[in-house]
Amino acid sequence: MSVSPTTNEMPEPQEFIAQMRPALVSYFRRRTGTATESEDLAQDVLMRALSHANWTSAAEARSYIFSMAVNRWRDMCRRRRTHGVPVAWDESTEIEAGAENPPERVLMVKEELDQLDRALQELNERTRTVLVLVKLEKVRIATVAEMLGISVSAVNKHLARGLAHLAQMRNRQDSP
Repeated sequence: MSVSPTTNEMPEPQEFIAQMRPALVSYFRRRTGTATESEDLAQDVLMRALSHANWTSAAEARSYIFSMAVNRWRDMCRRRRTHGVPVAWDESTEIEAGAENPPERVLMVKEELDQLDRALQELNERTRTVLVLVKLEKVRIATVAEMLGISVSAVNKHLARGLAHLAQMRNRQDSP
């Protein structure tokens, strides 16, 4: 029996993953621009998802798979930025880098990022996923709704809830 990935009834894990494949390939294709890399990334996510297939509903599975896809994409981007780019480092480079990024500024930015991370962790998983996909990954709201199997209205509500929470966090931080 085939179950649409937008219903909440949980099909067999292999069947569900096969149904999710086109959406994942499309997600990665928009980011990589290449069919081969998109297929590889989608395959990697689906294989990992299959090995952890203990979901109780299709909505939970979709959320898990697309959260995993977002994390996989970030990991790949991070790896590209940090691998294979040799940097000549000497005392003059250290002095120049220090002039551009004084330690105080580096610490301030690190603290802001830590606060943002804590605020995101305070959100429920669905709201956090929506916020990350829409605001950080720049995925269209309609696409997020389709990916997570929820309505556009629900995506907007999660987005508003997440943004309000971040604004509250910012207000607490700015208060004396």
